[in-house]
Amino acid sequence: MIIARYITKEVIYTLLGITIVLLLAFLSQQMVRYLNYVAVGKIPTNIFLALVSFEIPYILAFLLPLGLYLGILLTYGRLYADNEMSILHMYGYGYQRIVRLTLFIALIVAGIVLYLMLWVNPIVSAKRQQVMASDEAAVHLVQTMIPGRFQASPDGRYVMYVEKLSLDRNRAESVFLAQEKKSEVNGLNQSAWMLVLANEGYQIKDTESQDQFFVATDGYRYEGIPGQNDYKIIQFKKYAVRIPQNDVQVLNKENQALSTAQLWQDYSMPKRAAELQWRFSIAISTLLLAILAVPLSAMRPRQGRYLSLLPAILVYIVYVNLLFIARHWIEQRVIPIALGMWWVHGVMLLFIILFLLYNTKRWFKKR
Repeated sequence: MIIARYITKEVIYTLLGITIVLLLAFLSQQMVRYLNYVAVGKIPTNIFLALVSFEIPYILAFLLPLGLYLGILLTYGRLYADNEMSILHMYGYGYQRIVRLTLFIALIVAGIVLYLMLWVNPIVSAKRQQVMASDEAAVHLVQTMIPGRFQASPDGRYVMYVEKLSLDRNRAESVFLAQEKKSEVNGLNQSAWMLVLANEGYQIKDTESQDQFFVATDGYRYEGIPGQNDYKIIQFKKYAVRIPQNDVQVLNKENQALSTAQLWQDYSMPKRAAELQWRFSIAISTLLLAILAVPLSAMRPRQGRYLSLLPAILVYIVYVNLLFIARHWIEQRVIPIALGMWWVHGVMLLFIILFLLYNTKRWFKKR
């Protein structure tokens, strides 16, 4: 019992350390992605932190299997390198008991992963969609402008420039707005431009249509084709330009917000079946990778402590990529739903059984 607690504690500490480091690394990558969306005006700054926090359950569910896999490799590898594992074997704590203890730890971690994948992540994804559909997600174009710099609108149809912004960043001064319009002249497609120069500009929301408009005041509008003299000059007191709604679907993956029960009801649909199998596959991979780490961590005397990490990481990369490929094949109807991702787990399980039998036979020979 003392030995089991000691090994479990070492594995859990290593698991937590690896998972936290990887979580911070992946979370930083997601923060950079969302900051890029903020910079180009796809999302407002007031929901930036909420969107980043919504990524934590997804990243955590994906990293826990890897963290446990590496935690077992490093912990058992250290025990082998320091000859502690040999001493444990001498006192009756054999290879089979190590496998059973590892399976017990893996079942606990797999339960956490399954809970995240089946219940927490769909709720978080639905909440994220609610935030993106709320009024808080409406991008305030003026607030995203940087004085003294040309910037394109979220849809790329407009180029804007402002010289100054008010202290509350709700009004812009010395506004320049350019929009390219395709036109056909004498059977040829030519690019006509609409330029707006205004003293001030601000953003409003139409109460009926709920559309966002940028209103320029006290200025001129120029329309025409570059190089030709037939252009229009219009002086205006107010000129409103509709701001198109952002395509925020890039932030939401399809079917992630659906509950597990809904996916099960629509299991005959390939994309829904692929999502459901993916949720279960992450938990299954936790068990398989943990058991695989036991024979991979076995080292010979005077062997490098981290030598087994290279083949172990290669096996993990191949396994995870096969899962991604199988998911894509299901969605594209390349393979039947019944086969799905299960064949990948089957191949992995067969590989683990053969590896365990080989290591068990070698251990008994040493005995």
